[in-house]
Amino acid sequence: MSHPSLLTAVHDVLAQSVLPVQATESVHPLSTEYITVTAQLGAVINTTNRLNHALNQLNDLPLGENATKLVALMKEHTALTSSINQSTAASVSLSSLLRGDNRAIYPDASPPHPAKIAEWGRNLGMEVFVDGSTTVLAGKVLVLDIDINDHVAVKTSFANNANGNGNTSAAPELDAFLAQEVTRWINAARRAAGIDSAVGHSREDPAIEAARRSRAIQEHLRYLMMLDGLAAAENEKGLRWFMEPTVVSDHIRKQVVSPQMEDLDKFLTQHALPLPYLVAPSLSFIVWLSPRGYLQLLRSSPPSKQSSMWNIDIPIAHLKTSMLDTLEDVTIATLKLVPCTEVAKSKMDSSDVPGDHMLLAAPSQMWVLDFTTKLPQNGVVMCQSRMRVIQGIVESRPIDMISMGNMSSMGSMSSLGNMSNMNFGEFGVASSQTNGSGGTGRSWVDLLVNNNSSAEYYTATYKSPNDIHPPLHLRLLAPPEPGFLLQRVPVRSVKQVSRVLEVVRGQCWLNESLSILQWSPETPVLKSSHRPSNAEQGMPPEDAASTTLLASVLAGTVAPQSIPVNVYLPSSALSALSQPVDPFTSQHSGLGMGPPASAGSSSGASLFGPSDLEMEMDIPGLSMSMGGSMDMDLGMDISTPTDTMQQSHGPETCPPPMIVLTSPRPVSRNGLVEIRITSGEGHGENGVWVEASPGVETGYMSDAVRRGGVWSLPGRVWNKG
Repeated sequence: MSHPSLLTAVHDVLAQSVLPVQATESVHPLSTEYITVTAQLGAVINTTNRLNHALNQLNDLPLGENATKLVALMKEHTALTSSINQSTAASVSLSSLLRGDNRAIYPDASPPHPAKIAEWGRNLGMEVFVDGSTTVLAGKVLVLDIDINDHVAVKTSFANNANGNGNTSAAPELDAFLAQEVTRWINAARRAAGIDSAVGHSREDPAIEAARRSRAIQEHLRYLMMLDGLAAAENEKGLRWFMEPTVVSDHIRKQVVSPQMEDLDKFLTQHALPLPYLVAPSLSFIVWLSPRGYLQLLRSSPPSKQSSMWNIDIPIAHLKTSMLDTLEDVTIATLKLVPCTEVAKSKMDSSDVPGDHMLLAAPSQMWVLDFTTKLPQNGVVMCQSRMRVIQGIVESRPIDMISMGNMSSMGSMSSLGNMSNMNFGEFGVASSQTNGSGGTGRSWVDLLVNNNSSAEYYTATYKSPNDIHPPLHLRLLAPPEPGFLLQRVPVRSVKQVSRVLEVVRGQCWLNESLSILQWSPETPVLKSSHRPSNAEQGMPPEDAASTTLLASVLAGTVAPQSIPVNVYLPSSALSALSQPVDPFTSQHSGLGMGPPASAGSSSGASLFGPSDLEMEMDIPGLSMSMGGSMDMDLGMDISTPTDTMQQSHGPETCPPPMIVLTSPRPVSRNGLVEIRITSGEGHGENGVWVEASPGVETGYMSDAVRRGGVWSLPGRVWNKG
């Protein structure tokens, strides 16, 4: 067997040089492209070593009188090899359009027919029997009867199920899911073929929709055939692979279900809702639902008196049928099996938690939580500190989920993949701009609201629907934490699944709150030497305007054109808002500042880079340039040490998600109002806890936040005076 030439090896690397990820995406062990990218980087390194070795040998080769002839032969060989490699690369490029997960979707206007379902089954190695409108697809264990005559009906049975009844389905929930998917494909195909344009409704081209739904059904059948192979290897015990989604769902339900009826949005602030066969033939979790999405579900929900295993106000059947149409307002995680070659290797320990359920294990497969259902984001934007918490959960290390404390020793996952010698501290960060402490110059907020570039501040305007207060001009300081796109998390137990989803839920609350408004990068205002007069602007003379304004100020009835609001997203724990502090002896920072990393800090070994506590942070609207304290009538100390390098390096923390809003009090009063909104389990009845400066009523605020009115709170305080 001849070895490939050096030029062929170089061409192979060049053919794969276009990475399958965008430049703004983060490639890390919890992303779907990690294995592909690390394999390509490994190929580059290996080819570089071979190139270096070959050039060294060529340099030592004695040429003598045959140098000219040797060079001519090498040129001829190079031209022939290059031509062959270019032809091969072109063929591979064309064939890649017809294979792989990212291949193009071509319109399909052919009418639905059982022969198509039979073709899908044959392509996957299934035995196929067609009888009129009924198609039977059989694997080694799994048998599917699909009837598309008038009303789509699917019946699942198992060949090695000795207790099965021929008249009943072995997996009714799987039957309902597959019947729904086939029905959606048939409706789209009938519209595309012009048979019945009144069937179903969609804004998508029917031919494209039909092709997309047919591909989705084939993916479902491919996943079921993977389970079929695992089940066939275990004989009668193999049925547990098909029943695992229901087993895990029942295990979670027994632990979290409430004896009393709960609102769905309140339930989701404490737990993720497991739903078998929601978007795939596996178990999916509703991690987060926006207030708008919940309101749509509530208004469209039919009255139902049926008893449900989940005591929530939305019927499960309606939730499943409606959820696929509101993907932009929901975060879904799917627990499924993938080949081990597609997941980064990690040091995952067994769970010793009493009452935990260990997921089924197979040598060639691994369970992952997949967050790529939501498009076009194709993942969940996460801040660095929460990614590090997830890293610790995957490695089964003890973590305080209340304070998210002590993340300083997370370095063992740096050995993920085949390139264990690489430093993954900065690998995959979306921007190459870094600050002095080793952190990235691009914030996770940039990845969420401004993916193409970065900015230090973002601004947005909130207007009251009822005009009860002036418009709010919000100014957000982008946190100096890099962002990552969370796509896949390997798990081995239900406890790990719950803890990962708890961390993701907090981030989803922040992401959804920010996504309510349209944020724009703040642009500097250029000072103009010429100031237009009031007459040019169509305004009253200055004397009249000044007199009117003075009278309004004296009467306390002045209404500003807008109310400035500073927005701060803390990356570390803050001191209590109403905590009494001695302004002359206090040395702690009430705003959660942390010292920069000292030499030899262990945080650099972590997978997701240095902690946010190692970055300098300032608070919008509040001067941090002064040593000592400033009393701004906020009931808290705002002090900074004169030398932060002399502080002790505390543990790296990731507090519960919090939004801090600072705005001026009404004209009749002085000072600023600070409002802190914290989300998470155990934070009030609505899953949020609201604190405010002394004298500010907060009883109504948690319900307003629950309904998506987090940005209206400063205006409500202003309106109440």
